[in-house]
Amino acid sequence: MGLFDIFKNSDSIVVKQGTSKGPGKPKVAITIGDIKRGRVVDTNGYSSDIVLFLRASKVKRESLS
Repeated sequence: MGLFDIFKNSDSIVVKQGTSKGPGKPKVAITIGDIKRGRVVDTNGYSSDIVLFLRASKVKRESLS
């Protein structure tokens, strides 16, 4: 069982809204399904890869330096 398996329809849950790099730069709603697939497609059909960056909390980063 994966982290997102608790949701029945993962394509209807919007996590974040981004801006496409395609023509016209339309707003794109990024869903859990898009994250699972690793790709999102805007209204013009322009496809973009999804990359997630994870980092430690600010307190932990300050203690490491």
